[in-house]
Amino acid sequence: MSFCPNCGGQVQTIETFCVSCGKRLPENINKRKLPIKPSKKWWLLPVISLILASCIIGFAFFATKYQSDQALAYYEEGAEMALIGDYEQSMTLLEHALDYKENFPSANEVIAFLNVAMEVEADFEQVETLNEQNKFEESLKIIRESEADLQKFSGDLTDQMMEQNIATKNQTLLKQATYRLNNEPTTDDLKALIWEIEDITHDQAAELQEEVHQKLISMTYQEATALLEDFQFSQALHVIEDTLKVVESSEQLESLKTTVNKEKTAFESAQEQRIEQALSAFEEEQELNESHAIELIDIQLQEEKDNWIITGQLKSVATVPIHSILVSYSIQDKEEDSILENDVYVFPETLYPDEVGNFEFTHFDVDADYERITPKVEEITWYLE
Repeated sequence: MSFCPNCGGQVQTIETFCVSCGKRLPENINKRKLPIKPSKKWWLLPVISLILASCIIGFAFFATKYQSDQALAYYEEGAEMALIGDYEQSMTLLEHALDYKENFPSANEVIAFLNVAMEVEADFEQVETLNEQNKFEESLKIIRESEADLQKFSGDLTDQMMEQNIATKNQTLLKQATYRLNNEPTTDDLKALIWEIEDITHDQAAELQEEVHQKLISMTYQEATALLEDFQFSQALHVIEDTLKVVESSEQLESLKTTVNKEKTAFESAQEQRIEQALSAFEEEQELNESHAIELIDIQLQEEKDNWIITGQLKSVATVPIHSILVSYSIQDKEEDSILENDVYVFPETLYPDEVGNFEFTHFDVDADYERITPKVEEITWYLE
């Protein structure tokens, strides 16, 4: 007996189509022997599918939750390592976190920061080396670049690194200021240094600033004292007042300022007296040169036959050269009556101070009947150079 494999109806061996359902029968007779009965448990399939789906979803949920929890745990531990400065260990933990959870923006951001932080740490070491070589400008350039890199991030880690960067900057500025203080600064250098130290936040900044103040006061005192000794009172006062604008107060400089003012007043008074004395001396000298510039040394008369020869010497007591010296003389008899008068020029033509000049004149064919004749200088005139 054969059956239709489609509907289970009984069929004949010789039949090609099922008379019950009309479908084509298999040619293989063996496939017609056992009927295929419709399943009465069709509802089990969706239930089983639902159960399987729930299991898969539940497994996926718990697996995802486990991975997230592990990633978070590694992230938190990595963040703690970063806060205490163990950046390499922090980097390892954060990479483990990404192994559990690839899409983890916070971990990626911290890793990016750690890369910068480790570069900044290396920069700090380089800055320390440069500071030992007194290459402070190079150090400050590196610090500024590090600060610019850190400003791209935010958070506790960034704040911590920024504080360290600022501390390194202040330390560098302090070392730079100390170096400049100890290497023969000028007063202008010290004044600029005072303003720079005011911007440094460091425990030793106040002490260093006081050292700069004292050195500036000392150098100003020395400079002003040297100017005072050279009677440059105005310049000395300018130096003192310029420093007092920076140091605000200094008993030593205020006292020196008072001294300079007193010395200035005394010097000006003495100068006025000296000017008055000089003018008076000049007037006296001028009067001397104009009225008493010549001192007569000698005048003689020699008789040779009918000739009278007059000779004489005089000396310049003027303080300036005099020239064109004219001697007016007379020849007198024993009653001191003038027999004749004459003028003669002195030679050399110009006499310098303390120089001696001569004069000579011969009177020819004179009456020799006079007795006891004597020459007498009546007047001497001259011109000043």
